[in-house]
Amino acid sequence: MFIESPATESEEQFRAYVIQLLTSIYGRVPEWAEFRVGRRVERHGAFYRELVCPAGSVWCQISMRARQPNGISLAIILQGQVRDVPHCWEVRSGAETEFAYDEIHAAEPIG
Repeated sequence: MFIESPATESEEQFRAYVIQLLTSIYGRVPEWAEFRVGRRVERHGAFYRELVCPAGSVWCQISMRARQPNGISLAIILQGQVRDVPHCWEVRSGAETEFAYDEIHAAEPIG
């Protein structure tokens, strides 16, 4: 899962957003919801950071929240497969848009 992250956002700022998001979903950050910040990508001028978490339920809860009107303030990108072909979906403001996997590109590191 990727969560929108402005080009100037630090890893610490992203972590703080994820902690706030998890707290809003679970009431606190569960100890089993350990996560790390992964790579930075770009799609059509928007930047995203990868949320790496072994607990799949975290991705499920975030994606369900993102699909609600006013669910979360940032867009997310989900990856999967359609007929064995890699595909992606962006969820922004509760609306889901399918797009091709090759629209995501590695972003240059900040600094």
